[in-house]
Order: sequence, then C-alpha cells, then structure tokens
Amino acid sequence: MESRKRASEKTNPHNQCLPKKYRQDQPTSSNKTISITIDGNHETTLNAVKEEIENQQDKEMLVCGKEGIKGYINLGIPEVSHMVITFSKTESEQREDKQAFGSQHQVCTDSIKFYIHAVGKRSERILKCRELHQEGKKLCVNGLKGESIKDTLRKDGRFNSFVESDHWKLISDLDTIIENTQPIDELEGKLFQVEVERKKCPQAANSTDLEKPSYYELKEYIVNKYPTLKRGSEKIRAYIKEESEIQSKKTSSFEMHKANFGKLTKNSTPTKVLKLLSQFSDSVGLIVWNNNGNEGYATCFVFKGLYVLTCMHVINDIVGKDIEQSKWAEKISQCTKVVFDYEEYLANEENCFSVESWFMIYDDTLDYALLKLEENEQQEPAGLFNGIAPVPSSGLIYVIGHPDIKQKRSDGCVLVSQDEHIQKRKAADDSDTTQYIYMYTQRSFQEKVREPGVSTWNNTFYCGSSGSPIFDSKGSLIAMHTAGFICEYESGVSSIIEFGCAIESIFNHIKTNHTTWYEKECANQ
Repeated sequence: MESRKRASEKTNPHNQCLPKKYRQDQPTSSNKTISITIDGNHETTLNAVKEEIENQQDKEMLVCGKEGIKGYINLGIPEVSHMVITFSKTESEQREDKQAFGSQHQVCTDSIKFYIHAVGKRSERILKCRELHQEGKKLCVNGLKGESIKDTLRKDGRFNSFVESDHWKLISDLDTIIENTQPIDELEGKLFQVEVERKKCPQAANSTDLEKPSYYELKEYIVNKYPTLKRGSEKIRAYIKEESEIQSKKTSSFEMHKANFGKLTKNSTPTKVLKLLSQFSDSVGLIVWNNNGNEGYATCFVFKGLYVLTCMHVINDIVGKDIEQSKWAEKISQCTKVVFDYEEYLANEENCFSVESWFMIYDDTLDYALLKLEENEQQEPAGLFNGIAPVPSSGLIYVIGHPDIKQKRSDGCVLVSQDEHIQKRKAADDSDTTQYIYMYTQRSFQEKVREPGVSTWNNTFYCGSSGSPIFDSKGSLIAMHTAGFICEYESGVSSIIEFGCAIESIFNHIKTNHTTWYEKECANQ
C-alpha cells in the first residue's frame, strides 16, 4: 500500500502520526494476516493488489471491512481481518481539493471506533464520495479518547464541509440526540446518523408577497432580445384570428376553447401519472435572486446531475442591463439561490443550493440556459432529462412550477391544436426550425386579463412560470415553459396563451454546439 500511502500523505492534511506517547502503546501487526478481495477476486495476491492500486491512481479507493470491522474504513485499523477494495469513478462534480480515501491513521489502545450511516437524517449527502451515498451503507470512524465528535469527523477526511460548522449533531435510536461538542468516549461500537440543520434561505418570498395576484410582465429591454417571443405570439394570434373568422357564423371560438379546456382538465388523472408528477416535482426548483435590490423569482429544474435548466431571459433579469457577459457567471453566483422544497407559503426553513460561477451553455434564440449548482451536503434531486419524446399535436399535458412565485404546483394544461394552418405557416418559414408548444393553462380563461395601463397587447409578455418543465401524459419531458401573452378573439374577448420551447430543440442545440459537455454528461442517457 506504500504508493497509495505516499499519495494520501501529500493530499490529506489530517493524515498525521499520533504523538509519541501513543506510539509505544500500539499493538504490532507484523504477523497479522488480512484477507483482501479486489474486483471480486478472493485469491488476490499482495502484488496484484499493489498493481491494481497503481493502475487506479485517478480513482478513489474505497475499503470496506467484512470481518472484524464491518463498514467502510480508513486504512490502519488492526481489527480488520477481511477487506473488500473497490474503486470509485472520479466525478466532474467533485471538488479539485478532494482528499484521497484510504488515509492511514495510526491506531492506539486509547482509540474509539463507532459507525456513521452513509446517508444523513433528511437524506442529506454528508460524504464527499457520491458512490457511498446509499441507504444501508455505514462508515467506521476512529478517533482518540477525549476527542470531540466534531474533531473526529473533521480528521476522518471523508465527510462533507458540514463538519466545519456547529450546526449538526448525531442521532441514535431515532430520538437520542448527541451534540457534536461531546467527547467520543461513550460511542464505542455504536451506530449513529448525522442530522444537519437546514439552512434558511434569506431571499425566499414571504407569505404576503406570495399572495399578491399578479402577472409578472417581462421587461421591455429583455423582450427586445428575444425575437422568438414575438414570432411565437404572432403565429398563434394569426391562427386564432383566422379560426375565429371561420367559426364566427357557427359558434364563438373563445367559448369553444374554454369548454374544451374545462372538459379535458376536469377528467380524472391516472394514478400512474400522479405518481410520476409527484416524483418529478422534487426536481423542480424556485430560483431566487437579489442583485443589489433587483429581486426576482423564476422556476428551474434539474436537467442532469448538478445542472439546472431555465430560461435565458431569466438570466438577463438576474444580471440586469449593461453588464459585460464575461462577468455574468460571477454575478449570477453572487446573488442567486435555488430552492427545491419551497412548497408551502409559510415554509420557514429552506434547503438552498448556491450557484457556481459557471455560465457556458445557453442560447438567446431558444431562450434557454444551464446553470450549475454548487455541491454541498444536500443531495441534489434527480435529473429530469430522460431522452427525446415527440411533442404531441393536441391533448392534455402537465406543467410543474411556481406560477407567479406561488407555491409549487402541478397543473393540467391543454395544447392549442397544431392543425394544418400552423403547419402550413411553419413550412413556409424555412428559417424557423424551432419547435414550440402553445397551451391553455388554469389562468387562460379568466374574466379580465387586460391590465390597467397596458395599451398594446401585442408587446406584452408574462413570465409567471418561466423555466417550468412540461410533460406529456406518459411522463416524458417535452418542453420548457417560456412566456405567456394575451390573445384576442372575436368581439374583443381574450385569453392568455402560454408557450414553451421543445426540449428536442434545446437538446439538439446543446449536442451540436457544446459537443464536449454533451458527450460527457448526456451521451449515455
């Protein structure tokens, strides 16, 4: 193990020998036999182990005791008589300053060994190694008698940054709480779970803000950056006007669409779909920002790993006007948080993620942007990208998001039928290959949608659900919500139609223009 030991000593600041007063008490292990299983081979020789460790220098070595000590260990614990060695893939999300596993701590007769569940009390990720974040796995922790719990976990080297704070404790037998300042003397052989206090999100909206009934109008300078908003609205307005003229002698087009919406959305939803939506909801987050008084909110969702997808016009709103694009990544990181469990008006404690200073994948035309969450002790939700599904031409679809900054909701929506009128216009416009979906939502057919002071409806866009994922009836991710606009029918009546960009268009743009990232993160999806 000498080569791994030398590498560990270089990278692990806690990998220090014990004071002399302990060394003389250490039992010798020169005659001890340790059985090692590596890659499933029980007949492993010492030379084979050395060779495998040399070949796997770019990976983390995970050592699990199977006899004597049962659980993942740091090397140097003499009670282990059989250990299984595996190697964890080095992940791009792990920090560059990660410490090597397998740090060799000296052990003396005054040492205390106890166990920690690999998963935190609220499913937090408490370990640096992602591969160990699984229910049922446990770590054997070794420290000196008289040492505090906090110091022992800090020196262990395998735990996340939460160990540097004071806001965590150990839980035993479901209800016994042990503060991290307590000595480890009485913990010998016992199993514990780490409970980390949830962080508060100071920028989260309060209940008064959430109850304000309003549509958040996109700023004019932002709208001017996105011709797709205008093109999309112009197409559907032309379609509605043409349809209204055809229907005028029969029945009101507005009433027909309103009745169809009510009919489709009042039908019962299959249990399978409800379960899928509930599962997907965990991956939908609220973006909150405060850039020197410029506050705002929008929706995002986990696309893959630590990467979240939202609208590019949301990013423009975050950074503000006249900011050099080279400074956007830093600005976004400084003032932006993402919250995934903000589901009720009066939720006081929020599980916030910070955003890394990373901004590389985006597009103005498709109005999308990827942000990267900072890794912390919390487990990020699962990614929602599950391959490409075709956009339906009609029927019921589902949006999950934070409309108008309210609590997280899952709404059934009805697609505006992509009939031959729209298809013909699409074919005539060879320059526009982007796929959009248009839909009626819960707020489309309200009695009064025209707001005071709005003189030109054609230039008014709303962003209450910007960045929300849209799913078809089978649970496939098909689009991302972009904006809403007022559409006038016959006799001056109007509704709000909302639309979004197809995930297929976004995915193809990423695949074509950001090949390296695509091959690393999505190629095997």
